[in-house]
Amino acid sequence: MQNISLSIGGLVFQFATGGNVTVDTEFTPFFCTGENPDVCIAFRPDDSVDECETAVSPDGAAVQVRYYPRIEGHFAALRGCLIHTPVEQILLLHHRFFLHASLVTSPFGGLLFTGDSGVGKSTQAELWREHRGSEIINGDRAIVAKEENGWRAYGSPYAGSSGYFVRADAPIRAIILLEQAQENRVTAVSTSEAFKKLFLQVSLNHSQPEQVNRLCDLLTELISAVPVYRLRCMPDVRAVQVLEVALRKGELHETG
Repeated sequence: MQNISLSIGGLVFQFATGGNVTVDTEFTPFFCTGENPDVCIAFRPDDSVDECETAVSPDGAAVQVRYYPRIEGHFAALRGCLIHTPVEQILLLHHRFFLHASLVTSPFGGLLFTGDSGVGKSTQAELWREHRGSEIINGDRAIVAKEENGWRAYGSPYAGSSGYFVRADAPIRAIILLEQAQENRVTAVSTSEAFKKLFLQVSLNHSQPEQVNRLCDLLTELISAVPVYRLRCMPDVRAVQVLEVALRKGELHETG
């Protein structure tokens, strides 16, 4: 039996596997030792299942993954173990979710750049890194968390092709909905539009009504607490400059 602990999204996940597991590069920064687990995930072969079955406790603290012995090779690497782990469901039970976004630090706090694929999330994150010395914590799937002291965003091992998977976190200052344009302009976003846009960027099993309801509740709370801006922009430093002005003013968030 091998036990591997990872710190993901402010939670300690402990994986109890049936044998030695190869650890993929993107998970290495998230290793942790000596911390009590928030989530215990046990993997075991079971002849009675067709392929793979999972069971999650109501509080998201215990997960059992049973699999048919012949597919044991699927669990030879940590990435494979996580593919068969309902991470999105576990996060929701702990008031967290994956958001398709690039997460950067800034003097204002954490900034989440989100939008459709190819809109320029990585480009805007790189502009902040290059021109403002910001750290890119994650380039593809950040974790948004509701905590006792407010909303925070965490890096995750899921970085897409960006190569940025840093074990770090920051209080969320703003969420930026990106649109490509021939100008650089920041405008307010209504709560209803913000909800619709963000809902589309969350990783979720939409076939599970309970998970959808939990997410809707979290998004409603998030939008009421954190400014959401629309940034129509070009891929140049002027996009950074106009967003800085809006962040300093802090007056663009609509509540209607």
